[in-house]
Amino acid sequence: MTTVQLALSHHWRVPAHVFGVRTSDDVLIVGSRLGDNDPERPAVVLVHGLMGWHAKPKFAVFAEHLSEWFTVYAFDMRGHGGSGGVSDFGGAEIHDVDAVVALARREGHARVVTVGTSQGGIAVLRHAGLLGGVDAVVGISSLAYWDWRDGAEHNARRQLDARIGSRAGRAALRAWGVRLPEDWDEPESPEDVIGKISPTPVVIVHGNDDHLFPPDHARRLYAAAGEPKRLLLGDGFGHAEDGLTPAFGHRLARVIHETLEVSWSE
Repeated sequence: MTTVQLALSHHWRVPAHVFGVRTSDDVLIVGSRLGDNDPERPAVVLVHGLMGWHAKPKFAVFAEHLSEWFTVYAFDMRGHGGSGGVSDFGGAEIHDVDAVVALARREGHARVVTVGTSQGGIAVLRHAGLLGGVDAVVGISSLAYWDWRDGAEHNARRQLDARIGSRAGRAALRAWGVRLPEDWDEPESPEDVIGKISPTPVVIVHGNDDHLFPPDHARRLYAAAGEPKRLLLGDGFGHAEDGLTPAFGHRLARVIHETLEVSWSE
């Protein structure tokens, strides 16, 4: 199966329209617009994590669930699925986010919110801090700073390093449609730039039981953010896709409506 087929293979249970956009640095980004494209509805630009793609089953089902309340623009980040380029771990991905936000604006949506999980959370927080142009941003299971090697999460960090820092690990990921750089320079971390998001509202969501980025990351992000800001810490949430349940989707939809100060309908 090609990477394009992999990205678009999900059988959507809601109205879906495939799109492709070019980033400012000329990378092709592909995705699907889900749900009613009424410009009166807020748009959610939904961003997956490392080793994900927008049609990955659990992520796709969550996107479908959100389309009950929003027009959802879900896409493959660079280096993943059907999109071009190589992954930058949330660095250059700010241009991917920006291109899809611009698409939602062109299609008439006055209110656009970015929502990202894990690496996607890194990307949306950095995008809102460095490029802006959104009405709210939600970072789910994002790290705060790059070098998290101390404490109980050390083994998880070593496992991740083995995947992305070795030739064998990168080859294994390529088999899953993930393309990684040979070398990588750390860009500004989410903690470095989150203060620049204000006065745009920011919501930080994290699991107290996150096995990769401990909840201290969320607390540091919240402390560094300007107002308005909101911190949601949950038990039994896990990391990123682990917590993408229908119950969480319902709560997230309510939180986004409250953040945008628009009426909410169950």
